[in-house]
Amino acid sequence: MIDTSEQTARANFLWGRATAQGLADLGVEQVFFSPGSRSTPLVVSCEREARLSCLPVLDERTAAFLALGHARRTQVPVALVCTSGSAPANWYPAVTEASYSGIPLLLLSADRPPELQECGAGQTINQINLFGSFVRFFHSLPVPRSEQDDIKNLQAILAKAYSEATGQSPGPVHLNFPFCEPLWPTLEVTSKFAHLVKTEASPRTADHPKNFAGNVSAAIRNSVRPIIIAGMNCPLNALQSFTTLPILCDSLSPLRENEHPARILRYENLLRCPEFSGSSTPDLFLVLGPLPTSKTLRAWMDQSGAKRVVIEPSGQKVDPLSSRGEQHTMRFEDLADIEFPTAEKDWLDKWITGDATVEKNITKEFLDLSFFEEPKVTRLLSENLPQNSHLYVANSMPIRDLEWFWKPGNRGRKLHGARGVNGIDGTLGTAMGIAHLSKKPVYLLSGELAFLHDSNALLCASDIQGSLTVFVINNQGGGIFENLAVSSLSEFEKCFAAPQNCDFFRLCQAHGVEYHLCKSEEELVSWMAHPHKLGIRVIEIQTDRKQDRDIRARLLSIGPSS
Repeated sequence: MIDTSEQTARANFLWGRATAQGLADLGVEQVFFSPGSRSTPLVVSCEREARLSCLPVLDERTAAFLALGHARRTQVPVALVCTSGSAPANWYPAVTEASYSGIPLLLLSADRPPELQECGAGQTINQINLFGSFVRFFHSLPVPRSEQDDIKNLQAILAKAYSEATGQSPGPVHLNFPFCEPLWPTLEVTSKFAHLVKTEASPRTADHPKNFAGNVSAAIRNSVRPIIIAGMNCPLNALQSFTTLPILCDSLSPLRENEHPARILRYENLLRCPEFSGSSTPDLFLVLGPLPTSKTLRAWMDQSGAKRVVIEPSGQKVDPLSSRGEQHTMRFEDLADIEFPTAEKDWLDKWITGDATVEKNITKEFLDLSFFEEPKVTRLLSENLPQNSHLYVANSMPIRDLEWFWKPGNRGRKLHGARGVNGIDGTLGTAMGIAHLSKKPVYLLSGELAFLHDSNALLCASDIQGSLTVFVINNQGGGIFENLAVSSLSEFEKCFAAPQNCDFFRLCQAHGVEYHLCKSEEELVSWMAHPHKLGIRVIEIQTDRKQDRDIRARLLSIGPSS
């Protein structure tokens, strides 16, 4: 007769095994986990499931950003596993970014059983609805039981979680697993479960108007000066047929890396030119997803008085402007069904000519800039990164330099960034997650503060299977704050710029990571054009943030008549 403790352990084993098998059945391929006792049934079972690739990560915060980056690249849900207590709380920054960026994550947290809650038991917090509205779905499972009906219920919850993570509004889901001790059986346990059948998430048609294309067509019918704004999530195939209307491209839009007769990249310069912006006021903005970063563009849109129609497939509100707009929930794939208006003569030509002239003038200016001036680094990346490679760009100034100075490309390179919450959290870890198991080289452009904020990710550098080259712009502080009024205050350096005293060579050496201090443009171009074969390589580029502020101002003042 099996004693009660062995029955408990057997039930834990069966739930762990059913979970691992279910994840693999549903299509999950990658699991990131952090060591801990309470999660034993989940971790060991995932490790033993041949279809799952499991990577141990010392701290949960880094694990979550690795998962975020990996899911961002693959667009396949990634599983995270951790023990109980403060462990899942360390996922929080990555969960918020995943929520706002629509990245599918399956969060599997182990927990203490109900009798050990609210009684001073170690490693125990209230994990019920820990992530609140930041997850698409939460379910706290019962304590494991061995009966077939209980296993089937677990499998149903897994299928529900996967569906919610990949549905109309993709994002993270959270499943909480309470386990009683003993956590693992001493006797051999056999298990055989019915496999889960993966089904494609179907659009939630109830959330869409029946005639959504017709409604949008009616809303834009009378426009003669329309502008399309291509957000970062609007796919290339949804834009390829729109060749007669100017398309302003978000910094991360795939249109930046694929030729298109109507793409406009130099809108920041054009809109800073009063003559151009004053004579080019549209009567309609058709916004496809979240708006670009540019404050200049947003202010111009708000003040233009033009009608604004926003299309966002997820149904999430993505229009932060104060002026009135209307938002429609429809798939980008259905844009082809919209009847677009015919613009007035020369409307597109005006934008294309202005964009080309600014591009020509700005190219001349870059010839006189050195590699140790920040905008030039981004420009060189746009000119030299290999075809189909991936570039992850940190927030603050790097993402703005990308928006302002990236040269129009046609190499199909994938541009990534954390534009959900717009923080510097997890910059290095996310880039490492993108690189892990990627067949294409990955690059990261980051300021030194964002890099140091996440330097703990270097602890798992040797476990990353992929190529990652990191370009660290070291300007001794937060360069973005140089553009604020507080830069003139005596407290500025201490309270805002916050320069750090870190030797990047020693930091990389301690983690066994290759490091170089860039000393010439030729070196920099070579590192860009020739990716690291395997592992992580860090390139430090030392710049002057106050000088770079003035250089950016000069470059952005270049207009179509300069």
